Amino acid sequence: MTPEPASVSHLPTGPAASAGAAHTAAPATAAGDAGRARGSSWFDAEDAPSRRDLNTCIHCGLCLTACPTYRELKIEPDSPRGRIYLMRGLAEGRIGADDALIAHLDNCLDCRACETVCPAGVPYSRMLEETRGQLARRAVRRGLGRRLGEWALSNLIPDRGRMNFAADLMRFGQSAPIASFMRSRFAWRALPSFAFQGYAMTPPIESRRERSLERLADLLPAGARMSRDPDGSLVFHPAGEPKRRVAFFVSCVMAVMFPRVTREAIRMLVLCGARVDVPCSQGCCGALHAHAGLRREAKTLARRNVRAFDFASDFIVTHSAGCGAALRETGHLLAEDHGAGAPTDVAHGGPPEIVARASASATTATEKFSARVRDVSEVLAELGLPSAPAPLCSPHDGSKPLRIAYHDPCHLAHAQKVRSAPRTLLRSLPGVELVDLPNADWCCGSAGVYNLTHPEMADAQLDQKLDSIVAVAPDVVVASNPGCLLHMARGAKQRGMDVPMLHLAEVLGRAYPVAERSAGARTSARPATPSGRKG
Repeated sequence: MTPEPASVSHLPTGPAASAGAAHTAAPATAAGDAGRARGSSWFDAEDAPSRRDLNTCIHCGLCLTACPTYRELKIEPDSPRGRIYLMRGLAEGRIGADDALIAHLDNCLDCRACETVCPAGVPYSRMLEETRGQLARRAVRRGLGRRLGEWALSNLIPDRGRMNFAADLMRFGQSAPIASFMRSRFAWRALPSFAFQGYAMTPPIESRRERSLERLADLLPAGARMSRDPDGSLVFHPAGEPKRRVAFFVSCVMAVMFPRVTREAIRMLVLCGARVDVPCSQGCCGALHAHAGLRREAKTLARRNVRAFDFASDFIVTHSAGCGAALRETGHLLAEDHGAGAPTDVAHGGPPEIVARASASATTATEKFSARVRDVSEVLAELGLPSAPAPLCSPHDGSKPLRIAYHDPCHLAHAQKVRSAPRTLLRSLPGVELVDLPNADWCCGSAGVYNLTHPEMADAQLDQKLDSIVAVAPDVVVASNPGCLLHMARGAKQRGMDVPMLHLAEVLGRAYPVAERSAGARTSARPATPSGRKG
């Protein structure tokens, strides 16, 4: 058992940023420090981590070796236990929010591997994001990159129209003249490093027409069809009586960068006998906002999705690990937001009995919402895929099976506790050899936009992941999260590795290829059966 640090002032310090005694004497850089009485909490009352959560840690140290930053840096402030001490120091008023403390908290990938090994059930990610929310609102955060990132999170990503426009620009940026410029020496001198990192990670962007979900109508199984609700929402009907009715969450990033994966995920659900509703009023999941400390924006997005999916369905299905984790935790995010789903004036300015009813209704809606969220692998495993028409095989030798290594995305394995369903589906495919990837649930370093803001630490994790892939020599690596796919594909390309990084839905799609049929037989212009969806 690793010994417990005696106090915050005894935390070991690293060469880059100290988190020990320096914190007790460092000048505060937050507006909230002005006039704060010594010993009172640095946190204000809005969305602060609770003392109960902060005191859950039993200081056993099991989290240390599970933490990617501690494995790399070997210093206490860059471990989950050390960061909890820093958060507790803020809560108890013993330290202020200086640059060193912020650096240690920002250095966390929020991979949640510590939660998997913690015997006390410490809600580490919840506390971290609540603390980041306090820091984002009240601490002085400098830097053009941070301001640009927060602008993009607030103004670009939540808006589907702007995201599609940005995708069109990225597609133009992949044209020959721009690509040639990005390879030039002048570009390397003129542009910041994160621009090259982002450019190298971006997959080939399809045209807006090719990205359209309506294209799935021509790819559905025999007897299946697509219809459109009066509000514009798409509904995909199986050939026979639906086994389940599911609502599908279309991730912002998946929609523009992996539209084929989205279509394959829905096609697999229809193939399994599910009716799939895709409400047009849904929005961004808010995961990136919550990770960055933009809690108010994350809550606004969560309320929107609670309303969008407030209709009868068995599950809310997502094919992005990060989105799924955020959606499952909507109940926690909105726990103190008693007005969720109700008009603001009713929730906060009406008579007590009306406020009480609005609060109860909102609580029920958010709880039901969170309880219905499932990863696509879980639903496919429950419904069961039909027999595959033909076995898969290695692209290098048709007489050998397709050798697949599975990578556990952090927010699927650690946050959602989904590990067996993807492996069960892959093992069920004829002609597949599923091999264990060493340390399959170790973070690849992507962590949302972490790979752009902390490239050195992200690449250190990526190198370990790529080494583990080389060790098992697979034909394909499967990972059901867009960030993992982009980050690992970039690293593999830079290393000269000829190993495709694919989403689970892509592999399933190859096992169940689209049958050649006329488009008219599968497209329906008539409205779907009344859905009960609220407008």
